[in-house]
Amino acid sequence: MPIDVKAVRSQTRGVLNVAHFNNAGSSLMSRPVADTVTGHLRREEEIGGYEAAEEAADRLENVYSSVARLIGAQPNEVALAENGSRAWAAAVYSFPFLPRMRLLIGRTEYGGNVIALRQLAQRNYLQIVVLDDDPHGQVDVEHLQAELERGNVAMVALTHVPMANGLVNPAAEIGRRCRAAGVPFVLDACQSVGQMPLDVQALGCDVLAGTGRKFLRGPRGTAFLYVRASVLERLEPAMLDGHSAVPAGTEGFEVRGDARRFESWESSAAGRLGLGRAVDYALALGLDAVQDRVAGLAEQLRRELAAVPGVAVHDRGITRCGIVTFSVAGREPGSIRSRLADHRINVSVAPGPFTDAHAVLSQTAQGPDMVVRASVHYYNTEAEIRRLVGLLR
Repeated sequence: MPIDVKAVRSQTRGVLNVAHFNNAGSSLMSRPVADTVTGHLRREEEIGGYEAAEEAADRLENVYSSVARLIGAQPNEVALAENGSRAWAAAVYSFPFLPRMRLLIGRTEYGGNVIALRQLAQRNYLQIVVLDDDPHGQVDVEHLQAELERGNVAMVALTHVPMANGLVNPAAEIGRRCRAAGVPFVLDACQSVGQMPLDVQALGCDVLAGTGRKFLRGPRGTAFLYVRASVLERLEPAMLDGHSAVPAGTEGFEVRGDARRFESWESSAAGRLGLGRAVDYALALGLDAVQDRVAGLAEQLRRELAAVPGVAVHDRGITRCGIVTFSVAGREPGSIRSRLADHRINVSVAPGPFTDAHAVLSQTAQGPDMVVRASVHYYNTEAEIRRLVGLLR
């Protein structure tokens, strides 16, 4: 069923204050999510933190099942974390690497991931290979295939939806080729989860990291990690505690058998409950309907922006998502953001899709160093888009 925009806006307090086009940064929480978080915090205030967690034990356990349903996984393949970068790194740092093996990454890989991979490369004497883009700006799967056939590949790491050029990388095709080559595939889905359906079986990834605060509309400080069960036993986390492992014998330890080996003991119970509520909210709406609504609004925004003199839209890709990037001739992106904020319209500023400012990768294509990023969600309206474009005009 199509999204009932009036209903979801009635459950989103923030739309009364702002036109929010910064969903790729942090979405407006729904009232049910915010009430879930604050409700648990009140119980902690009233009866104590441990006692409130014990009272909510069944609901906390259900969060794993909700996340598993969201991505087509099993609950034992899911861990919860405080942010997407930590979730991603917890798995990646646990892979066993041999010297002189190669790591394949895309040009639009998230900058923080690149820094982590460079550290791993230095520690383990690995080589990082940057895959070419195809003519549409996506990862070139034929270059990937050639590098896989060369062999000695330890991992393929890919950002599903880059932060600043609107495209969706062909993750399922990359996963298919990685499976055929027997190479682990790690997918950063922080910008895709919540705005489109995800199925780890169809994607073929061995590891997937997602965050709560972006298109899932969950609270900040929440994230999740998926690790395929067949890969799990090969990965020993870089750090362990009494939650992720137990003592064994006089000097040994035994790592727990599920993905929660990547968790630590202390966490925000309120945040986790909020994440679970956000996942359930998205599942109830239907991710196909969410994707249809988000993609339609984004294409409307691109069309209307392109019709404004002096505005250039920079998005690429065959399949595009809710992230729209543009620049205005003679105007700094930061000044555009500030002027729109004066009119209660939220956008953000991001490194340009053709620069290496965030991806920390050298590229030959030329373009603006920084761009305005307007990321839509299903609770945005056509009228809000017209107001944004009208102010730019």
